[in-house]
Amino acid sequence: MDARKSTKNGILSAAALSGLLAFSAQAAEFKAGEVLVKYKDGAFRTRMSVNALYDAAGVKGVRHMRGLMTGLDHVTLADGVKVQDAIAAFQKDDTVEYAQPNYIMRALPITIAKANPKPAGNPPIPCLIPGLPFPPGCDDSGGGGGEEPTPPPPSTRPELLPAPGEVLGQIDPDLGKAYGLSKIGAVDAWKEFRGAKTFIVADIDTGIDYNHEDLAFNIWRNPNPTNGDVAGFDFVHNDGLPFDDNQHGTHTAGTIGAVGGNGKAISGVIQNVSLMSLKFLSGEGSGTTADAIKAIDYAVAHGAKVLSNSWGGKGDDGNDALKQAIERARDKDVLFIAAAGNDGTDNDGSDPSFPASLNVDNMISVAATDSSDGMAFFSNYGKRTTHLAAPGVNVYSTVPGSKYAQLSGTSMACPHVAGAAALLWSKHPTWNYKKVKEVLLKSTDPVAALQGKTVTGGRLNILKALRSTE
Repeated sequence: MDARKSTKNGILSAAALSGLLAFSAQAAEFKAGEVLVKYKDGAFRTRMSVNALYDAAGVKGVRHMRGLMTGLDHVTLADGVKVQDAIAAFQKDDTVEYAQPNYIMRALPITIAKANPKPAGNPPIPCLIPGLPFPPGCDDSGGGGGEEPTPPPPSTRPELLPAPGEVLGQIDPDLGKAYGLSKIGAVDAWKEFRGAKTFIVADIDTGIDYNHEDLAFNIWRNPNPTNGDVAGFDFVHNDGLPFDDNQHGTHTAGTIGAVGGNGKAISGVIQNVSLMSLKFLSGEGSGTTADAIKAIDYAVAHGAKVLSNSWGGKGDDGNDALKQAIERARDKDVLFIAAAGNDGTDNDGSDPSFPASLNVDNMISVAATDSSDGMAFFSNYGKRTTHLAAPGVNVYSTVPGSKYAQLSGTSMACPHVAGAAALLWSKHPTWNYKKVKEVLLKSTDPVAALQGKTVTGGRLNILKALRSTE
């Protein structure tokens, strides 16, 4: 940790070079001046002992995590107190189960240049920061397949409009642009089942443009809002307007559940569903473990059965607080779908991405493939930790402002699997998460590029899963 330095926004990162190398080992990022502390269940603590511990650790402020997060504190440190020193002080106390940094999580898209393609066998490597030619020889020509949306600032985020009346049974004219839908068998699967509005999928991301022409009808409506949280919640601004000021979350939401058969552009993997918008990633695409935990627990408490998580980060010795949140979801029979990460590295190795590499049995970790079933050059993998793959290169989906664009990344692969899990589970509502996961993994199409790289060695096939008689 001695090599880390503070940046302008108060986030600690690795030394400059290792922080830029997306395709080699990266040090974990965490929020400066913050620690997550979990106390042992049933541990006896007095006000005097707690205050003494806070003094020893240099604590300035404490926020007790609520709801499902019993015994977890989010503490802020006095100026000049190092995170590692505070953690060491907490770990000396017998009442503390663990103390850890408030790790930074990031959205996981990646730009694939469409102009000036490199010769076959040498896929283009995008420049990691626009305008900076790093790594050497990278392609900074942009791409992404659509103009950048200009979402409104937080002060003018729109209210959720009334759900429109949809005339279904029409042809979505741009389905051919969303090649992943036919690749995974979804187009044929819809002839047998389209989903159910009673089934809730939480898109934990940068928020959703909940008034988008191809999403509004499928946006979740909270039957019992308490904080203006009609469509979900925004943990960045701490209010009930989880509008997407990036584009990442709207894109993933469209792949999960854009309205099918409404005559507009495309469809999601599940055509009829309720999409819960949970924003914990900022407009810049970053967020903290503390806010990710809040989003996960909110989703579980409000009835979501599938959680789509196209984000991740590093963690020096794991991320216990995040793992326990996923375990709480497991205990409520909820599936957690995770993007494997875009480092191009092995999540089974010494530099894994979290949460994708966590060993929790309600998780499905997803690698990315292209339209030819080749593994994306950027995709993380892992014979033990990465379960299957799904389309994640030049995926066409919704972006804010009722627009559409292509994006790439394991971020784009993950919602294909989330939508498939929702479609399968809504057809079999008496199943549990174990059964849904088992059937999805057994129904993959074998792909040569995935052999030895994923648990199944296969790419998602929802049609096979729906037709499974197990």
